[in-house]
Amino acid sequence: MILARISRAIREQNWFAVAIELCVVAAGVVIGFGVTGWAERQANQTRGDLYLERLVADMGENRRRFTDARDFRMQVREKGVEALTYANGSRQPSEPWRVAVAYFNASQAGGAEGVDATYREMVATGDLRLLTDLNLRGRLSAYYSNSGFARITDELPGYREDVRAIIPLTIQSYIWENCYESVSGRIQRLRDCDAPAIVEAELASLALRLIQDESLNGRLRYWVSTQSAAISIHEHQITMTNDMLERLQQARGANGGGQ
Repeated sequence: MILARISRAIREQNWFAVAIELCVVAAGVVIGFGVTGWAERQANQTRGDLYLERLVADMGENRRRFTDARDFRMQVREKGVEALTYANGSRQPSEPWRVAVAYFNASQAGGAEGVDATYREMVATGDLRLLTDLNLRGRLSAYYSNSGFARITDELPGYREDVRAIIPLTIQSYIWENCYESVSGRIQRLRDCDAPAIVEAELASLALRLIQDESLNGRLRYWVSTQSAAISIHEHQITMTNDMLERLQQARGANGGGQ
């Protein structure tokens, strides 16, 4: 229709009409590009807001995981310290069973793997650009670059193998079933438990062997020290996660998202 009018105006040498029609065409093109650009910006903002929601959820999960890991490590360290008080004679065991449980549960380990699926997806698809705050993007990159901590938090010590080679399997099985629990395959906790129905003399002999094994206790001292480092790392992870969570919530609020 427009081309037909322009052709007729040219044949009639009605240059004013030609100019008007060309202006209409140009305006339509400009408006079309504007509408397309606006729609794309709106779509990008919507996707960016969804990413922020997912990142906030990831940080909340990370905080829970790191907190659970820290609390478990603190329990394990307490058992290690308890075992060493028996070994150095500063505390006399009232029950041989408590000695066996302390030595065994002092060998527990396990780190906390943070959630990074959303961030990796944003990097892989190039959608990290949807976060317009460059400072926030840089902090996210730094946050997810701390994988080197796993060398300490995931360490399995020689003490773990040695003490489990000494304690009879029947006692280990009882401890696993009654003195330890794992939730969803990730969250670990130590529990108080009563002694099994076995001969007291057997427990007394085991407790004495554990207390008097200086090589074993030397490795336990190393492991207790490592636990302290792991606890500090988890504390640092919790602090970083809280900081990122606050920044992401602020960014979400600035974009009009809910709190």
